Amino acid sequence: MTHVCRSWRNVLVSTPSLWVHIDFTTTSKQAKSFLRRSRDQPLDIYTFLVNKDRVEPFLSTTLRNIHRVRRLGIFSTLPHLKGMLTQFTELAPKLEHLNIANDPIMNRRGIELYDGIFGGRLPKLTSLSLHCLRTNLRAFHFPSLTRFDLVMKTHISVQDLALFLEGCPLLEFIQISLSYSSQPPVAPPRERVRLAALKELRFDQTASTSGLLDHLILLKCTELRLTGRFTGKILSQCGDPAARIHPSSIDHISVARGITKATAMPNSCILSGPNGNLRFYSFERIPGETFDAGFFTLFPISILEVRELWVGQSARGSPWDQTTTGVCSAFRVLKKVEDLTIVNCETEPFFAALGAPADVGVLLPGLRRLTIHVGRGDLDPSALVRCAKARKGCFQPLGEVTVVFEEEPGAGFIEEARSLRDLVAQLTYHVGDTPKLDREH
Repeated sequence: MTHVCRSWRNVLVSTPSLWVHIDFTTTSKQAKSFLRRSRDQPLDIYTFLVNKDRVEPFLSTTLRNIHRVRRLGIFSTLPHLKGMLTQFTELAPKLEHLNIANDPIMNRRGIELYDGIFGGRLPKLTSLSLHCLRTNLRAFHFPSLTRFDLVMKTHISVQDLALFLEGCPLLEFIQISLSYSSQPPVAPPRERVRLAALKELRFDQTASTSGLLDHLILLKCTELRLTGRFTGKILSQCGDPAARIHPSSIDHISVARGITKATAMPNSCILSGPNGNLRFYSFERIPGETFDAGFFTLFPISILEVRELWVGQSARGSPWDQTTTGVCSAFRVLKKVEDLTIVNCETEPFFAALGAPADVGVLLPGLRRLTIHVGRGDLDPSALVRCAKARKGCFQPLGEVTVVFEEEPGAGFIEEARSLRDLVAQLTYHVGDTPKLDREH
């Protein structure tokens, strides 16, 4: 852009804020040019250290200008990363974002983060990301920290993590991944750490099984994501520590109260209410992944008030197989569901469960709206007709039935739809997109 014309060049070169992003993965000559043109503006410095030749220009430039650094990102595959980090002893009064990532493949033993880095004081730090480093977190105190992302390969005690979080009262986002063999969870302490500002919390398998969640009081958290094998017991079926929520912790988790909506997907579940979303995810295919009561009864959380239920998965894959027994089991738990949406599932088991004979008892007696997104799933019009006929005969007819196809429905469904109109209060079918159900949205 500086070569377009003299006027453009003068404007660009004389605007210091355009030159504050210094990337040492490029040539050191370019870094010096950016540094000169940035004048006295706060700096954003990033480096990817893959060989010794890149260390000196990055280190010398950064240390000389540490008083100006606002963002610092260091990713390294070098074994002497620890020695380099010990040279950051000067205070960094403007540092707001710090990201240090160690390559665990190149450095299997892990790198220890010097607890005296930046004099142990970063008064303006708001975002901290540490990946595959060993460190004594209790030595740090970051009163302005709002975002914390931690990945550790080596063991760290739950008590140390809890005490570190206690020293960060402004935290709004926490993501913790503890990639080592987990231990049985520690019993909840008498006094828990209050995270009054926290809005989002994400734990991986080991972080969930560690019991760290039971050490916290979450007053304003609206998004809670937990990964693991949730069995409701201390050990999973494989004998490993199971991810669980201690019953005494429920009162300290605001998103666990007032659950009114449930979304069930293979190996995952999202419970939603006025206080936010509570997401459970098991990354392994385990027994019980079929939709049944186990999706909801393994957690010490009340789901009795669920009024809206979504079941399914993204249409990118094959339809989610179900069993009538599993569906009946889930429906017996979720007694107050009024609105049921089925996305890309084998639908016959759902129709069979909803049309169960009167002597078995009507499942989902309050059901008023049934929506079916066919996607790549199946739709047996005859089974749907039998379901609607059974409910009208033994209880009351379905209020609204909506079927959404990916393409125009065939003549078979059109024919069946004529008889279905007499069995439901309102029938609608049209062509539309299948909702993208996944663990993130």
